[in-house]
Amino acid sequence: MADFQFAAAGRAGDGSFTAARFFAEVMKDLGAWVTIWREDIYSNIETRPTVFGVRISSDRIYGPNDLWDMLWALDQSAIIDDSPDKQGRITPFPRLREGGVLLYDTSKRLQLVNAGHEVKVEMIGELLEEKKALSFGIAMGEMASGQLESYRVRNTVALGVMAEMLDLPDEAFYERFARTFKNEILELNKKAYALGKDYAKEQDWKLPNLRKTFAAILRPNRRNGSDNRQFILGNEAIAHGALAAGCRFYAGYPITPASEVLEEMAKHMPKFGGAIMQADDEMSASLHVLGASYAGARAMTATSGPGFSLMQEPFSASLINETPVVVGLAQRGGPGTGLPTRTGQEDLNMAVFGSHGEGFRIVLAPSDAEEAYYMMPTLFNLAERYQCLSILLYDQFLAQSMYTTDLLDPERFVIDRGNLISPDELLALQERGEPYRRYALTADGLSPRAFPGQAGAIVYANSNEHDEGGYTTEEQVLRYDMMLKRVTKRLALAAQDDDFPAPEVHGDEDAEIGFIGYGATYGPILEAMERLASQGTSCKFLKLRTIWPLDRDVPMIKEFIEKAHKVFTVEQTISGQLRGLIQREVCGPMPLKFRSVLRWDGRLITPGYIVDRVLAGGELIGGEE
Repeated sequence: MADFQFAAAGRAGDGSFTAARFFAEVMKDLGAWVTIWREDIYSNIETRPTVFGVRISSDRIYGPNDLWDMLWALDQSAIIDDSPDKQGRITPFPRLREGGVLLYDTSKRLQLVNAGHEVKVEMIGELLEEKKALSFGIAMGEMASGQLESYRVRNTVALGVMAEMLDLPDEAFYERFARTFKNEILELNKKAYALGKDYAKEQDWKLPNLRKTFAAILRPNRRNGSDNRQFILGNEAIAHGALAAGCRFYAGYPITPASEVLEEMAKHMPKFGGAIMQADDEMSASLHVLGASYAGARAMTATSGPGFSLMQEPFSASLINETPVVVGLAQRGGPGTGLPTRTGQEDLNMAVFGSHGEGFRIVLAPSDAEEAYYMMPTLFNLAERYQCLSILLYDQFLAQSMYTTDLLDPERFVIDRGNLISPDELLALQERGEPYRRYALTADGLSPRAFPGQAGAIVYANSNEHDEGGYTTEEQVLRYDMMLKRVTKRLALAAQDDDFPAPEVHGDEDAEIGFIGYGATYGPILEAMERLASQGTSCKFLKLRTIWPLDRDVPMIKEFIEKAHKVFTVEQTISGQLRGLIQREVCGPMPLKFRSVLRWDGRLITPGYIVDRVLAGGELIGGEE
């Protein structure tokens, strides 16, 4: 696989992401598979250094690699990593690979003090020499301001430099400019691009090795209308999947990293005759969704850890009054406000066991944007089939990364609204003199569902224990039967339901080393397996897609574990929540066999990170042994 990864680093608000995304889109247009993500973003508004990662490949990719082939520093302070190591030292560009390339803006004076640590200029030069790195400095900001009278297009100057260095076709950039800008802004960006390209040509800046890499990556045959792939943000894919699945009401409150779902719904929901509401807070949003679903709409919200905590009371109400509610839970680092702009998987236990009391719920977990899109109709169908709370559990990396996907096809969706009572059935009840019972005790535990206003049906619901008609009761036998109806029978049904996404198994089924993971750990695990295989260690990987209920998948998970010598859960927690869930539901503690690869600092898990910890034996509990 031909592969290239670079970091676009600058200051918050300086256009670093816009430039990185533009370059990524051009590479996608030229036939590459591209992923772009937020590598290092501070949540406070202080124009702190920011880093965006872009990975460009000849084959489909799902996550980051360990090292940068190029650091594209749009602000010179971005050359310096302001996160001290364990000895308190600041290291310039620690992840630039040996022989890598540094392209930076010389317009501003290098800031010698970062995060309270002094950095000597000669230290940077020494490290460049040590890494055999190539360094290219150009006054992008001064050129854009002086020659074009617009500092804001200095990032486009960098695009021209990159195009010349890598021998990329001008027409691909001009086509993308025309699709992005209009009138004088279009002309301004074309001039800025030409300015950077001409300068690089005059300086004879060429990167022969990287030119060969890009020649192997790009697939021109995908161009000229033959490329039907998309480039989409994870949150956008979730919103589009929900709309195609029949969602017609969305209520939400802005919260990172789920806000783009709200934004995308606001943009597109009116086209489908639906309604969206930006609520006063997260609890209000969940109550709006609960009410809309009770009234008959397919409804959802999306949030992150702190918002999900606030939603627990309405969600608990949905469990007892059996109203289907769909929620996207985009995980970030906690507890409290935690790390709003960084990734994590610390909400798994809350997703599975959150809220007071006991009730049946569903938790599904996609691993990339395409899978998230196609998982949404499944989630809505299951929510209405089992009349319960249903959660899409994902993480910040998936939520706010952009993926190249095949064309997403809404025609693959089949909408199943579950056990809805028909007008003829209601009429038959009336003719027999029988009332409609919203919570009728049936053989399978699933009651026929009617909506308020439906002729012949009085639909009564509250958050108390109730009888079959929905009226409050504390009678012992009814309590027993209703609890059994809501929990036990549904678990038995779910264990036989093929619509719950089954685990995927990758690698050698007889391998001694096994990995279990979910979400955005998918790509790094696959690449870690390849590296371990090249060292003579065969591996296998069980990717979970249904997190709860696990009943249907228990035999498969148990066999996977039993046939391995050592099993690692790969997760972004300190306590090993995924491992704990599997030990509870499937196999018990198994301390000699079960280990974890854990990361909880908000940074991304990469293939090398996994390999290093596997070779070190992994962790039995949170923290390094």
